[in-house]
Amino acid sequence: MTVPLVAVIDDDMELCSSLADLMRSTGYRAEAFASAETFLTSASGAGADCIIADVHMPGMGGLDLLRELRERDIMTPVILITALPDKHLDEEAASRGALCFLRKPLETGALFACIERSFLK
Repeated sequence: MTVPLVAVIDDDMELCSSLADLMRSTGYRAEAFASAETFLTSASGAGADCIIADVHMPGMGGLDLLRELRERDIMTPVILITALPDKHLDEEAASRGALCFLRKPLETGALFACIERSFLK
């Protein structure tokens, strides 16, 4: 059985690296990306089993990334994260097909529940 690959996309490289390290410490493979654009052009990104992406980043944010993935018929489960309390974002994330929508600071239990659910898809 192949160990799942979790792609972490966030322009806050400290958070991005920390989340990737957390994924690795629990037995997943993980790769950190500083932008959605970098992820989309990466050969390793195409093999991701789950994506964790920040909603607000310079250039393409997480919602736009999700739209782009679906337009390309890439159905990889996406977990969106944000520090903003805007309830409109919850609805938009759901309508675009996000698996989960979590607020920062992240609760690790909720994050891992979403990740586990992503592998059942």
